[in-house]
Amino acid sequence: MLKSAEGRKRGVLRRGAGFVPVLLTVAFPFAAAAQTAAEEAAPKGLMETLAVLGLPQEAAAEPAVATSFAIAAGLALAGILAAITGLRVSRAARKIALERETSLSALEARLDAAESILAAEPDAVFIWTPESLRAAPGTFQARPRIVGSTATLVDPSSGDLDFAYLLTRLEPENAGRLNTAVQRLRTRGARFSLHVQSADGRTFEAEGRPAGALAVLWLRDVTGERAEVSRLKERLRQAEFSRSRFEEHLMQAPFAAWRRDDQGNLVWVNAAYARAVDAASPEDAVTRSIELLGEETLARLRRMLFDRSRARERSHAIMAGERRALDIIEQRLSDGVAGIAVDVSALDEAEAKLRRHIESHAATLDRVTTAVAICGPDKRLTFRNRAYETLWGLEPQWLDGGPSDTEILDELRARRRLPEQANFQAWKQSRMEIYTSTEAIEEYWHLPDGRTIKLLAQAHPFGGVIYLYENVTERLNLESSYNTLARVQRETIDHLYEGVAVFGSDGRLKLFNPAFLNIWALDAEKLEDEPHVNELITLCRPLMSDDREWETLRNGVTGMSGTRTQQTGRLDRPDGAVIDYAMVPLPDGATLMTYVDVTDSTRMEQALRDRNDALETADRLKSEFISHVSYQLRTPLTNILGFGEILETEMFGELNPRQHEYMQGILESSENLIDVVNDILDLAVIEAGAMTLDLSDVELSEVVYATEEFAQRPAQKNKVTLKVECPKDIGTVRADEKRIKQIMINLLSNSLAFTSPGDNIVIGARRHESSVELYVEDTGVGIKPEFQGNVFDRFEAHGGSDRRRGAGLGLSLVRSFVELHGGWVTLESAPDVGTRVTCHLPVRAAPPAAAAPSAASPAKVEAG
Repeated sequence: MLKSAEGRKRGVLRRGAGFVPVLLTVAFPFAAAAQTAAEEAAPKGLMETLAVLGLPQEAAAEPAVATSFAIAAGLALAGILAAITGLRVSRAARKIALERETSLSALEARLDAAESILAAEPDAVFIWTPESLRAAPGTFQARPRIVGSTATLVDPSSGDLDFAYLLTRLEPENAGRLNTAVQRLRTRGARFSLHVQSADGRTFEAEGRPAGALAVLWLRDVTGERAEVSRLKERLRQAEFSRSRFEEHLMQAPFAAWRRDDQGNLVWVNAAYARAVDAASPEDAVTRSIELLGEETLARLRRMLFDRSRARERSHAIMAGERRALDIIEQRLSDGVAGIAVDVSALDEAEAKLRRHIESHAATLDRVTTAVAICGPDKRLTFRNRAYETLWGLEPQWLDGGPSDTEILDELRARRRLPEQANFQAWKQSRMEIYTSTEAIEEYWHLPDGRTIKLLAQAHPFGGVIYLYENVTERLNLESSYNTLARVQRETIDHLYEGVAVFGSDGRLKLFNPAFLNIWALDAEKLEDEPHVNELITLCRPLMSDDREWETLRNGVTGMSGTRTQQTGRLDRPDGAVIDYAMVPLPDGATLMTYVDVTDSTRMEQALRDRNDALETADRLKSEFISHVSYQLRTPLTNILGFGEILETEMFGELNPRQHEYMQGILESSENLIDVVNDILDLAVIEAGAMTLDLSDVELSEVVYATEEFAQRPAQKNKVTLKVECPKDIGTVRADEKRIKQIMINLLSNSLAFTSPGDNIVIGARRHESSVELYVEDTGVGIKPEFQGNVFDRFEAHGGSDRRRGAGLGLSLVRSFVELHGGWVTLESAPDVGTRVTCHLPVRAAPPAAAAPSAASPAKVEAG
């Protein structure tokens, strides 16, 4: 304010001093104008001009006078104007001076007040003016102005203080720090705030700052109360540092953490939270309000926090694209809610696995026949299986309520399902000691209803007791029965014809019967001490010295071969006896040996084998003979048929009726003979295993009706009625069409041979799901029961006294062809009633490579 008033004063003075040149500048134009006006007005009206100026009119008589007069008038006017202006400037100057004196007085009063306040300040204030800032360090001009209280800083001996003296009073390190900070303040205007200590232990707070062009240093003694404030600030700084460290630690924590305000909005999240929700940063997650938890989970947490300070919830959420299990904890604070979410997917999976294991364990226990009950540490039933309910007959609804162990015993006693006790209360109290005992209890309860229960009770690993109840009534009965059976078996073994010996897993003889002693000529007294197998071999060696057989026995009994398998063999002893043996490993590691004296049966078997070889040789010779003869007969028969047909057609001359009759007989007999030869050849091929089938889809109805057409003429000749029982849509079968027709023709030929005029023959076919039946039924003479067993054998023909016997090959070929197709033949016949032959064929015959011949297999025969 002082500078402002002083400036206004100097401005007024400068304006007054420069006013005279201005007036002169203004006056000269007026004078010039007056002169011009006079010159112009002279001829027109000088008198008016003089009147206006207040001058005598005589002055206008001459031009020079007029000009002088005009100049004088201009000067007079300028003087008047200058006087007026000066008066105004003088008044303004006096006013400004008065204001300056008033402002100066106010400023001096304010300066005195400020000086008093600074002097009363308990702190020392060092002020460097611009002049002291420009002065060289160490000079008098560089010393700062010091105000405030300096009593604590002044040397009592000198009574003076400057900044250099202050630095000597401080610790050297603190003095250097303060001096550097002050120099930076004076040269650069850099603020600072630090604490320094004096040599006498006092603490000062130094704060420097620029104030306009000044540099000011406040030095406060904070040794007392301000030292406490300083310590509090230091603690605050440390607290802020700890908070930042904790926040940094929480930011880097591996679990998601967050903070919400009172409205439930996110205000802070850590890095793990941001990664879990795929946010760019924690700030991005807060800005976009990306929630990690679902709405249902958040709603449950809010409901739990309504009346409590902490809420805990197990839920699932999508973290980094994967579904994870989270253990969520939220804590209500004064200004919101803080929460964390720990990934417990591994724990959740382990718990689920344990839960499945427990459920599986419970399901397994629920299926076992042993009754299981588990009581918890509170002595109440926590688990039981169905066998427990069945064993004791207790209601499941009552057991679901978790009755105590004593309540269950009381209920069982009321139902008379506990052993009778003289002092039930004491007995029941002794049952409860298992909860504190480390030893298992095993008892047998004999119940009033006749049952025997085996009890096994032991402490459960999770606390409580597990009870196992097993109904051993049947087992005890079985043991009794087993003992009885063992005695019976012993008696049975002793009376067996076979010799029996049982060797234990240690290789010693445990059991034998009298037949074993007889076979090996042993003494029972020598076997009572359970001799080892080696000792037994020594006793038996006189009857047979073959070391290989005894080594086989030794290895089988002792298990030296490494494998326990059933073995059989035959021993030909030097004394002529033939012994069959069998070595059977038993489940308990023992070995059963059986010996049978088959000397007689072996001799009989050898005799039968020799006879069988002779029969097979004869049969083979017969087959070879038949085959050879058949091939040798085919060529002459073919020539006879050819020449007979030539003669019958009268190609070389006419024949009389008797000759025609003879030729027809020759041709008919030749055809029958060649059919027999062909049948013999077919049988020979079948026996040789060379017969193959030409399989194709055969329409059964066509085969049946073709067979019926073939038999029409001989049936009419024999006055026999033919009837067909076959649906038109019976379908097809996979078979050899030629052999199927041959089967039906042979069956019809057999029926025609054993029927009389007036009899009936039925040709039929019937279809089933996987097979078909082809049958021929007649009402002929039938077959006697004693002949029905071999009607399908070769060369077996049975005819009446008035009938010609056939070759006996038709039915044999029928059976062979049917069996080649994988089927079988059945016969139903009764004398004087008729015969029915049925061929059972599969819908799809086996391929030729798999169709093995079985001409010798028997057919099924049913007597009518």
